[in-house]
Amino acid sequence: MTLTNHDLEEMVDWQNGSLSPEIFTNEEIYRRELEKVFGRTWLFLAHDSLIPKPGDFFTTYMGADPVIVARQRDGSVKAMLNSCRHRGMMVCRAEEGNMKQFTCPYHGWVYNLAGELTSAPYEEEVYHGKLDKSKWGLRSIRVEEYKGLYFGNFDDDAPPLVDYLGDFTYYMDTWLDASDGGMEFLPGIIKWRVPGNWKIIAEQSGGDAYHAAVTHASSLGLLMAYDPALENEYGHLVGSRQGHGFAFFSEMAGGKAAGMGPEVTEWLDNRVRKMEEKHGRGRPIGGNFTIFPNFGGLPNLSNEPTTSARTIFRVWHPKGPNEFEAWEFVAVDKSMPQELKDELITRVSFAEGAAGVVEMDDGENWAYVRDILENGYQARKISWNMQMGMGTEVWEHDEYPGHIQNQGFGELPARAIYRRWLEFMTSEEWPVVQSDPRVPEFVERAKERAKASPTVIRDRATWVPETSADA
Repeated sequence: MTLTNHDLEEMVDWQNGSLSPEIFTNEEIYRRELEKVFGRTWLFLAHDSLIPKPGDFFTTYMGADPVIVARQRDGSVKAMLNSCRHRGMMVCRAEEGNMKQFTCPYHGWVYNLAGELTSAPYEEEVYHGKLDKSKWGLRSIRVEEYKGLYFGNFDDDAPPLVDYLGDFTYYMDTWLDASDGGMEFLPGIIKWRVPGNWKIIAEQSGGDAYHAAVTHASSLGLLMAYDPALENEYGHLVGSRQGHGFAFFSEMAGGKAAGMGPEVTEWLDNRVRKMEEKHGRGRPIGGNFTIFPNFGGLPNLSNEPTTSARTIFRVWHPKGPNEFEAWEFVAVDKSMPQELKDELITRVSFAEGAAGVVEMDDGENWAYVRDILENGYQARKISWNMQMGMGTEVWEHDEYPGHIQNQGFGELPARAIYRRWLEFMTSEEWPVVQSDPRVPEFVERAKERAKASPTVIRDRATWVPETSADA
């Protein structure tokens, strides 16, 4: 069966909030995604702090293809397909390190840091001087950076990264640019395989706060007794026209890190003040997001009894229609006290790591959905409802760019993600959309609010809004 664009449009009816589960299991759709989505979109590669020195490299994936990201001698960053031009073997099987060159373990072809072929064994004897090494380097990948985050794109005709991110940079700046010292990724990456389709985590990460009270009832316990996502004053959803999604809170908690000294608490409170001075009060700060198609996380949101002054970044690599691999990074301000950095690694692992009490809840749900769709027949033929919040979106919000829903529970981000997915899957030309030209106005407005309103530090562990007392 060859799927037509019309078939796909019937499967993803984002305008009426209807979704066919066929898009999560169909092998033909998955193969088209590798070409149309992962072959053309900007995909997260690495953070600046993962490859600080010349010769440092980090290996990752773009879609299902292995990729090397390497710091060059001149300080620039290059990315290349991790596949030898002789027989396709990976030329680097390490996850990270420092190298002067990459050597294929199959037949010994050697490439420099930039991916150029420099030598092959017995070159003169077996190629008789006819191997044109300038034509047989590793496949080079276009790389661009936004505030320390490096993204790659296989499509040389794609628009620049900053245009791809569009008005979503308004939200990203509060996570990436919270302090003058910048951000760093802490050592160690948590990786795990999940039986499920990659779009499931993209949708949830992009703004599904609705699942939390039920799915995480046993793990988050009393934290679920009050959920500010329901309150119009603090909970909002963003559906970016570029396909990015964000569920956010516009109040920033300060905080304690349980069991740690007053110096740490003071540092945390000062961080909140500095962030609001820099970016403005009421700026969207904490929540969960997806940058289309497979990069997301939890900025300044804590699911464990500790500070929210850290951001979890995640990338999910597809491994077929029914499996993906999740990678999790913990990012903090470089100026954070070392004792708190060390503590956060343990606490994040306990809550949101592969075996974390929160993360296991999600993985179980995704696996059950996968089993039903993979083994069932009737379940694949009925459509899913994606209508939550339809008709309540604000298409031009006074405070925030993007399409906004003034409530924390809704499927506006999901509809934005699937709308963009459909555009990539059915377009021969790169599907260009325009960014919101009003973003500079929003930035200035936030800064004015910061000057007019003094910062009030709230302790997330004890803060209960007045409205909850009436409930």
